[in-house]
Amino acid sequence: MSMDKPFQIEVTVDAPRDVVWRELTEPDRIKHWFGWDYDGLEGEIRFIFVEHAEPHPPDRIEMGMQQTIELVEAGPERTVIRITKPGDLDALEWKDVYGDIEEGWIAFFQQLRHRLAVAPDAPRRTILREGPARLVDLPGTPWHASRFQRGFDHEGTLAVLGVKPGGEGRLVVTTYGLDDDAYAAAEAYWDEVWERVR
Repeated sequence: MSMDKPFQIEVTVDAPRDVVWRELTEPDRIKHWFGWDYDGLEGEIRFIFVEHAEPHPPDRIEMGMQQTIELVEAGPERTVIRITKPGDLDALEWKDVYGDIEEGWIAFFQQLRHRLAVAPDAPRRTILREGPARLVDLPGTPWHASRFQRGFDHEGTLAVLGVKPGGEGRLVVTTYGLDDDAYAAAEAYWDEVWERVR
């Protein structure tokens, strides 16, 4: 595992560049797609996107650890989000290395893509499960896939399963606009799924 691994990630979202820019620069919007709900989320967002980010409107943000986010217009209602950490992407030393930050950005930008496609203004609630797991298909329609993670849309909910080479897994389920009863039902459903992938 490495936080130093160079990478370039591109995710295309169905939204204009100015909409995506707001999602990446306004903490009150970031909290509805970044990571998962926990007590320190707002502090983490402030650290990453405010204290260690230098925005260059309308299309570039210099992030900490030499990372750069660029927004590229791909049509009137489409934007490519590209994040780069410089280095030799083809170096053999990185070929089979799990990159913590790389995998995080893949998941987070897919969460943003899903939010903009499904519920751009709805509050989110997440379900997090961690422990030993296998990288398998989950219920729903495939949303994205990489070597170490898979995402599935299940009736407007996004489930992302990531598994590190040693078998340590994390399931993050993003729901939108659920009341307490519906959220409890979703938790029960995904707990059953989680037991099947362990």
